[in-house]
Amino acid sequence: MFDKFSKGLFLAVVMLLAAPSLAAPPTSEEEFPAPAGFTPAYQTVDGVKLHYLKGGKGPLVLLVHGFAQTWYEWTQIMPLLAKNYTVVAIDLPGLGQSEAPKSYLGQDISKIIYKFAKSHSQDGKINLVSHDIGNWNTFPTVAEHQADFTHVVFMEAPLPDEGLYAFPSFTPQGESPMWHFSFFAAPGNFAEKMVAGRERMFFEHFIKSHAVNKAVFTPELLDRYSRSYAKTHSFNAAMEYYRALPETQRRNIPLFKNKLTMKTMAIGGGSPVSVGRFQIDQLAKYTTNMKGVVIPNCGHWVPEECAASFHTTIIDFLADK
Repeated sequence: MFDKFSKGLFLAVVMLLAAPSLAAPPTSEEEFPAPAGFTPAYQTVDGVKLHYLKGGKGPLVLLVHGFAQTWYEWTQIMPLLAKNYTVVAIDLPGLGQSEAPKSYLGQDISKIIYKFAKSHSQDGKINLVSHDIGNWNTFPTVAEHQADFTHVVFMEAPLPDEGLYAFPSFTPQGESPMWHFSFFAAPGNFAEKMVAGRERMFFEHFIKSHAVNKAVFTPELLDRYSRSYAKTHSFNAAMEYYRALPETQRRNIPLFKNKLTMKTMAIGGGSPVSVGRFQIDQLAKYTTNMKGVVIPNCGHWVPEECAASFHTTIIDFLADK
């Protein structure tokens, strides 16, 4: 009797220890390694625990990533900027190592990001470099607090205006670069249910189908991004940004009436799988002091696909006083 009990207890313990569902979530360093000179940290703003990396010294440069990525998309340029700036790369709420917010409206997220950025700026000024859905979640606060922003870069995603609804979901080439907007926005957690358990396959296709220089997305890098988004709350958070987008767009309407007056830059990739020239033409309507750059032979993932050109473009722009 005792032997049977002992064997049963032993097997139960073994199974408990082996259960993958009980594995601890990855730490910041396990998920994505920090570049030299940068330290991961957390800060709670308006009840949302934000994860970020910080390094360097000088005026603040805030880096805000997009969908399918995390702060790590900036890992190559961070040490370069840190030579002259305080560099902070944040995980958007709900993504990477940041906790999920209550609201995914661009106006609400941008308030959190603004308060966070101000707390890291020695002189109260902010240089912003934003990519993809980072644009949606920073534009409102840039428009409302123009005097606090010295340089602003919006890259590879339309600002949420009515132009969002003009992109085709199907093209003569087949798959449209914007096909995912409606899929992600579908109610009932439809996208989450379809992708669950297939994250690696999904992210490899999604990332490479929007890339020209596909080789930069090594199996290891794709593993890291897909594992990060495979966390249940992370993929849901990403979809909620798209579900909130129509209301974000409606609330942006009054913000577009006052043009941005700080130094701004629009960057697009020069390929059919990128936002490209649209980024420049759209931002030109809402700014008075803008530079536009299309990086040739580059897809959507500019900081990683076209690192050398991107680094020069950003460093020169930020140095332009």
